[in-house]
Amino acid sequence: MAKRVGMVALSCVWLIGVAVAWAQEEPKKPAGITRSFDRFEQEAAISEGIWVEGAAGYVQDVVKDPVGNKTTASSDFGAVRASYGMDMFEAGITFPFWQHNEVEVRQGRNVATRGEEDLGDLSLFAKVLPVRTEWFDAGAALQVITPTGDEDKGTGIGRFGFLPVATVAAHLAPIDVRAHGGYRFVTDITPTAREAIVYGGGIFYTWNDQLALRSEINGAIVDVRGKENLDLIVWQPGVDVRLPMEGYDVLLRPTGTYGINDESPDWGFGGSITVWMRP
Repeated sequence: MAKRVGMVALSCVWLIGVAVAWAQEEPKKPAGITRSFDRFEQEAAISEGIWVEGAAGYVQDVVKDPVGNKTTASSDFGAVRASYGMDMFEAGITFPFWQHNEVEVRQGRNVATRGEEDLGDLSLFAKVLPVRTEWFDAGAALQVITPTGDEDKGTGIGRFGFLPVATVAAHLAPIDVRAHGGYRFVTDITPTAREAIVYGGGIFYTWNDQLALRSEINGAIVDVRGKENLDLIVWQPGVDVRLPMEGYDVLLRPTGTYGINDESPDWGFGGSITVWMRP
């Protein structure tokens, strides 16, 4: 029930923002300022020039058993993303320089807490969109995950991972509709390194050159050997605010996360500051 109420509330806030934007200004062709916060590497979009983004976020999940004991799992992170885009090509790197995971188990008056922190897994990506028209873009991307995180602390998968995806976008000015899907492979399957179907998409609404709204559904179906697959799916609404400077732009990108099913994190929030140097 709480999840439904929260989702309705977040939906209302996002829809009100769209309505206000639509009422105050005539629709314009998307200026390309809005990008996915979580699926930047996979989406069918390219930011030409140099993009440098510093991000931080927090997610939490609470599970209660039939007798009232409560387990709270949370994770917060800091990361840097840098990319270069031109015409139909984009490539970059994402480095989670800090990740902290914590689990709190509450049984009556007894509380036990365990936390770990370390580097996360650095990843590299390359994307090409050979089909780029006024109405439609299509292409593919490959993300390579390197085991720079600590497998024992839960901040990394401990193996190399490869995520090829197909990605498409439809341009319905002032709205872009984007979708992607792929499969994550790992060099060795372990309890922390698992293969998964990765998918997602969303609506990206550009109000003008300074403001854009986004609403995404992103998910993964994780293969758990000998057990039922883990189905993760979240809703991620967000806003991109562009502050034009001399020779570059600064973007502020607050983002929310809301778990749609019980297997996903309950909620989270994040944000970033981006410096975008366009050609």
